[in-house]
This record gives sequence, structure tokens and C-alpha cells, in this order.
Amino acid sequence: MEGSAREVIDALARSAGAATPEDAIRLKAREAVRNFCGVFGEPTMPFPVEALASFLGINCSDEVPVHSEDAELVPVGNGRVAIRVNPDRPETRKRFSMAHEISHTFFPNYQAKIWCRTDARFRRRQNPDDRLEMLCDIGASELVMPLPWFARDANAAGSGANLAELARKYVVSREAALRRFAETSDRVVHAVFFSWRRKPAETRRLIDPSQQRLFDTPAEELPAKKLRVDYSVPSAAALDAGCYLPPHKSITSEGPLYLAAIGDPAQGECYLDLGPAAGTYKVIALPVWTLDDDLGPAGENAVGAIIEPIDARPRLHKPQAQAPRLF
Repeated sequence: MEGSAREVIDALARSAGAATPEDAIRLKAREAVRNFCGVFGEPTMPFPVEALASFLGINCSDEVPVHSEDAELVPVGNGRVAIRVNPDRPETRKRFSMAHEISHTFFPNYQAKIWCRTDARFRRRQNPDDRLEMLCDIGASELVMPLPWFARDANAAGSGANLAELARKYVVSREAALRRFAETSDRVVHAVFFSWRRKPAETRRLIDPSQQRLFDTPAEELPAKKLRVDYSVPSAAALDAGCYLPPHKSITSEGPLYLAAIGDPAQGECYLDLGPAAGTYKVIALPVWTLDDDLGPAGENAVGAIIEPIDARPRLHKPQAQAPRLF
């Protein structure tokens, strides 16, 4: 029997002797990288995920996925599996999707069914099927940005241009590189993602018929979009320190975050009015890919940044929420 997603997740943790499924998938991915390097030696980056798949006995098929827009892992008989990847996706997404499907093979009985990579934007952690997909994203991050090499390179990145080069070197999205930076850092840092939005209350007024409707209001009189905290990913040190960055707080149109929004990597120290977390931060910022409808009032991009407190007390009694993983 295939077993439910919950049963498969629990079996993964038991098989790795890990306290949590997240720890288990990281252990499995790191073991795969270690075994590969034990045979082929020190890798060059980007890490050869297709060669890793072959090393693990997984066929990389030329067929396009049938059940997913990105990739799928399919049984091909005799206990073997093959990966199908959409060739029309960007190279960063194809590599991550392949690593995601490799991560499915770390679970027990992975040959029993077709596994499809789902759209991360619509996953819910409370749903066991979605949680399994999130775990495979964690495994994929370990494979395409492996330790110790990524942590060493990230530690040497002191500018926005360095972070952009880090993403290019590992052939990952800038968002994925920033999240991995925070995950592997031993400092109190957050990877923070900013998007151009109105306040939640302003958005509700625009769409809620029970509140003031603004559809007939001239465009220039509508509440302006501002660059606001969307979500953040804390380092382990930030979690240990009880650091929390509240969402929705807006950023002024100046400083390194705004410079990144208008198109160039930037860095510097600046004051950020983040409510209970307000203070001075070291900021390294990058523009990130943005849908046309989500651009700022003057066509500005969304922004991803690594921020580190200099004179700030980013604490709140509310615990850090589970950040979405949008690789």
C-alpha cells in the first residue's frame, strides 16, 4: 500500500532517526551529496543535480510531465523511477524541480505512485500532502545549494552584487538564495521579502461591498501602494533570540531597499520603522522578479533582502509564523 502522506512523513522521520521530518529530509539530502562527493570528489557549482539523479539510479526522461506544469517522478517498472521535467521552464526552476523530485526518493515506498510538484503558492502546511511537498522543497534546497560550499560562499557575500552572483553561481532564484542564506547563517539575520501593496485594511475597502467602495474614485486618489514586508525567514540564531519581524510594515522611498526596488543591488545601514522591531539595520538588498500587476507606482520591483540588526530589538510576543517556501 502507498500509505497516507502523514504515514509516509512519519516513516521518513523514523528511518532517519530524526526528531522532525524537516531534520530527516535534510539528513537524507546531505547524505546523498556526501555519498556523491565520496565517489566523484569536490563538486564544482552549480551542483550537478542530473548527475546526482543518475548516481542514485533515477532516470532523467526526455518526456514532458503529464500531471504537473513543472516536474514529476514516475515509476517505470522493476522498482525504478524516472524524472520528467518541463523543458520550457527557466533553468533555475528546472534544476530545483529535478532536485525536488529526487527528494521524493528519500521517502519510503516512493516507487508506488506518480509524484507531482505542485504550485508552492497554494500549499497549506496543515494539509499532509502539501507538507510532504514542502519537505521535498527543503530537500531540494539542500541539493542545489549544498553544505558546506553554499554557507562558505554566503558568508563571504557582503554586498547586493555578491548576493546576485551567489544566485548565479548556484543557478537558483534570488529568492531561494536569500532564504538559504538565512537558513545557513550563524548570525541574527532575516531574509525579508517586500512587495508593493496597500495596507490590508485599504485592500479590504477596495473589494468589500459592506465598506466604503473606491472603484469610482480617480486613480490618483486611491491609496498608493507602498513597499511592505511580505514575509521573512529567520536564521536559527534569530529564532533563538526570539526575533520576529511583523508583516505589512511599509518602507520609505529611500535607502538601500528602495534603491534595489528601482533596479540595482544595494547595501548599507538604515533605520527601518518595523513597529516593535524598529531600529537600525545592516541591509543587503536585491530586486526580485515581479509580475507586471505587482510593480510599484512608478514600475518598481519587489525586493528581497538580508537584514541584520545593529541597534534594534526585533522582539514580539507573537511567535514567528511559518514562512512560505516559494522556490
